[in-house]
Amino acid sequence: MSRENKADIFSDDIDLKCLFDIINPENNLVLADDMMLSAADGTILRVSETYEQNFGFAHGSIVGKSAFDLEADGTFSPCITARVIRERSKVITTQTINRTHKNVMTVGIPLFDSRGTLKYAVCFNTVSMEQINTILRNYHDLQESVEQYTAELAELRTRATATGKLVFRSPAMQRLWTLMQNTANTKANILITGETGVGKSAVAKTIHKMSGRADGPFIEVNCAVLHENLIESELFGYEKGAFTGASSAGKIGKIELANHGTLFLDEIGELPTHIQSKLLQLIQEKTIERLSGTKKIELDFRLIVATNRDLEEEVRKGLFRSDLFYRLNVIRMHIPPLRERTEDILPLAHQFLSRFSQEYGKTLSFSPRFPGFLESCPWPGNVRELENLVERVVITAQGPIVDLTDLPPELSGPAGPQAVQAAGPLSRRMDDYERQIILDSYARNKTTVAVAKELGISQATAARKIAKYTRE
Repeated sequence: MSRENKADIFSDDIDLKCLFDIINPENNLVLADDMMLSAADGTILRVSETYEQNFGFAHGSIVGKSAFDLEADGTFSPCITARVIRERSKVITTQTINRTHKNVMTVGIPLFDSRGTLKYAVCFNTVSMEQINTILRNYHDLQESVEQYTAELAELRTRATATGKLVFRSPAMQRLWTLMQNTANTKANILITGETGVGKSAVAKTIHKMSGRADGPFIEVNCAVLHENLIESELFGYEKGAFTGASSAGKIGKIELANHGTLFLDEIGELPTHIQSKLLQLIQEKTIERLSGTKKIELDFRLIVATNRDLEEEVRKGLFRSDLFYRLNVIRMHIPPLRERTEDILPLAHQFLSRFSQEYGKTLSFSPRFPGFLESCPWPGNVRELENLVERVVITAQGPIVDLTDLPPELSGPAGPQAVQAAGPLSRRMDDYERQIILDSYARNKTTVAVAKELGISQATAARKIAKYTRE
């Protein structure tokens, strides 16, 4: 039927363009596939052929019938056309065509003339519920697969970090871990930066274990502890008779020991200038000469260096060679201080507790308030300071629970965390005092029943207060 013939059934003041855009199958809209047009009194004026075919109606069998009658006899449940006419508004809902037991998502639109009088109702079906259910099933299957892969990835990550003695939860360390994975098997030099004690050596060792050189040696040299007069011989080795007091057999240097493995130079910023020049030559040529030697020795090793200094500032001051810096700074890995990644404090503390408990033959756990103390500390010494503290309290703990009473005096005094406040409103100071009493009792007694008995309160009160103060 032509557009002009279709228009014959409408009043002149209806916006036909909008309607024809909906019902014209030539516009390639999916919404045009299943369409029904009704008059304001509910009389069905026109349905698309696909509508009749998809829902089991004989051709022309429902044209001329009343949508209200089809609703009454259960042909449609509900009848969207009837709802649109009654409510005089757009309706979007699920409609059941009981003849075929199909559930479809249906959109009903009222059409008004210029005076606001309802003239027609147009209904079209967008997608069947079977299609929606299929989409949902596919979505749930995909979601389950993603969850499974995420769990497997987390397990692999846990195994890998355990191997390298790295434990982390913070986003910053997760990003660093991704960079480590992406670069472990390259030959590029790596510069690790960060404050003293953040774990630069642990990161370097983990990169080595993740790389194809894992079966080779990992040689670590702390440049800061090498004597200036001996640093060259320690790094490059020497032939017999090289200097007074030298071994008669000569000595292989640390760099040569790293052949086919990884050389890790910690505190690289401490190297004197003349050694910086030799290191630059080593990086460029991958050969060395021992002191007093004449033979060039070819080497194959991965170079990782670390520093707690600002090497860019050292270069500006003329204390570090700029050409060496650019050779070393191929891949930069920065480890944030522990105070900037508090999410890592408790996982690290529990790892140290487990290790030292096993080492010293003890079975220990932290009291409910001890983790809060750990997270409140600034840790200027970073991971190393945390590790040393946990080792100390494991050694000195008198019972199976590590509590604040096991802390060294410099941390457990009046200024220490969780102490009763010396100033402030009475209510706050009383709460602090109650917290200390409750948590001390719970640390000793281990159960809410025992705490209630010791303090002369009900078990429900003990449980409520323990839950309150362990959350803080």
